[in-house]
Amino acid sequence: MKIVLITNMTPASENIRGTSALPYHLLAQRPNDVEVKVYSYNYNNLNSSKIEEAEKKLDVEIRLLKQPSWPNWIRMFKLGVIFRVFLRFPLPNYIRINKKDLELIELESYDGVWVYGEEMSRIVRQFHDRKCVHTLPDCESLYYYRMLGERFVFKNPLKFWACTLMYPKFLRMERNFEVSHNIHYHLVGDEDTKFLENICPEILAHFIRHPHYEVAELKKTISFSQPRIKVLIAGQNNLYMRQDADLIIKDLMVKDNAELLKDFFSFTFLGKGWDMHVNGLCKAGYHVSHITFAPDYVEEISKHDIQITPICIGTGTKGKVLDALANGLLVIGSWYALENIMVESGVSCLQYKNVKEVVEYLKEIPKDIAKYEFIAERGRRAVFSLHNRASVSKEVFDLFRQ
Repeated sequence: MKIVLITNMTPASENIRGTSALPYHLLAQRPNDVEVKVYSYNYNNLNSSKIEEAEKKLDVEIRLLKQPSWPNWIRMFKLGVIFRVFLRFPLPNYIRINKKDLELIELESYDGVWVYGEEMSRIVRQFHDRKCVHTLPDCESLYYYRMLGERFVFKNPLKFWACTLMYPKFLRMERNFEVSHNIHYHLVGDEDTKFLENICPEILAHFIRHPHYEVAELKKTISFSQPRIKVLIAGQNNLYMRQDADLIIKDLMVKDNAELLKDFFSFTFLGKGWDMHVNGLCKAGYHVSHITFAPDYVEEISKHDIQITPICIGTGTKGKVLDALANGLLVIGSWYALENIMVESGVSCLQYKNVKEVVEYLKEIPKDIAKYEFIAERGRRAVFSLHNRASVSKEVFDLFRQ
């Protein structure tokens, strides 16, 4: 089976300036009978060496499509902001493959077209008579719906008005998705899929579990560090994590909690924007380190025992949570953090409903370390089994056979 992939992001083993990792790992362990040629707009600006590396590792040819110049002109001028306000759809949604590139692609002998990136829906329309799979991977209107539904976005007037502006644009875009028995829509979120089906009831939408990415050591024995268990908080301190993270750190700094926990745990922050949290925990007596950037992300996280993931908004599946689980870390996370991941609280992860539960979990772990090491092991097994790259990739490419 020969497939043409048309993507806004050039596939890369990790997310580089965009969600470039998902198509990479779906390609990496695709079925043996699937041959893929990639046409990319390269909006994540991968350099030639990175592109060549991806070609070799994925056994694909990657051709770059010429990026249209008009979106850049609109972004460059101040009046462009006003112009974008009045657009009915998100700006990237107006992109179509130019005539020359379209003729070049049509010369290919292929069985189906795989389009990556939700805003690429006009390109899907250009292949409406072909077997087509459109990987979104998230439903963007659900993201803005959730943002507007959460009170904390009201504290940021700029973010609130941005969400108010973008929500109807994405809603219109998704209502205009091409509906055909030839076109399948692939998402990595269950709620995302349901939300899209409500918007566009006749659409063929499929929730397929997100594959896990890399593991540092396949045979790593899960054994919590001594004398202190190593706790990781990974990701930038941004809107998606700030609310819960602030409350958790504040709770850890309470004198009684600090006295009880500081000799059992050390904390590492991986990402930017955590300076105040690092200083606060240090003053409370904890052992704390801060890594703003890790050259090998997976190698770095595998050095830790527990990951706290205080995500308080978002959609789809959180790749960093899958990375932690696959590398044997015990994940303590919110519902948003663990959404769409086939784990169960108390069995293969620890999910909190209230941020104060995080400190309570930490108080319990030193009392029965073996119990929580086993929960981490079951989390790893669940991800290896149910988020396996080969099986997930097969599900995606099987859509072309339907």
